[in-house]
Amino acid sequence: MCSKTRIVGFALVLSCSAAWGQGVWSSPEVISACGPRNVKLTVKTYSSPPTTQAVENVDAIVYVIQDLPQVPSVLSTITRVGVDGQWVGANQNRSHLSIALKPGIHHVCVSGQWSKLASQDSIALKRVEAKSGTIYYLRVRFLYPSGGGAFLGLETVDEDEGKLLVGTSDFSLSHTK
Repeated sequence: MCSKTRIVGFALVLSCSAAWGQGVWSSPEVISACGPRNVKLTVKTYSSPPTTQAVENVDAIVYVIQDLPQVPSVLSTITRVGVDGQWVGANQNRSHLSIALKPGIHHVCVSGQWSKLASQDSIALKRVEAKSGTIYYLRVRFLYPSGGGAFLGLETVDEDEGKLLVGTSDFSLSHTK
């Protein structure tokens, strides 16, 4: 009886995993935050941000920091960052990017771009209510549930932790492949 229960439970977990990968991209929450599923980004990282022109009329800045240990380049993990249904950049390994946002509610998405490393998609979402003159810090982490596999987590961190994470990670620039 115990072995039948385990087999049924295992089959249920497998079927839910397959449904998750197929259905998550059609959910309204993912559509409103992420960009198109098939878009791939390439990333270059820098130990300090390249010189850029100042952005005028910036009301809020959101830093998205991928908080991962440094890994060999053959194991690089690229995580796309979307805002309000468009990809705005990507992080690779332990890096960060910044996004300028107008005041209001925005939907932020991070999505793993490592189809060769995992059998299912991993997406994390966060709603940000941007206010003028405010800086927000979002940390991307890998979560390892007891059932195995890895999933993305996206959490808000305070200014002190955010500044530390930005200061100890590379700056990333990305573009569509």
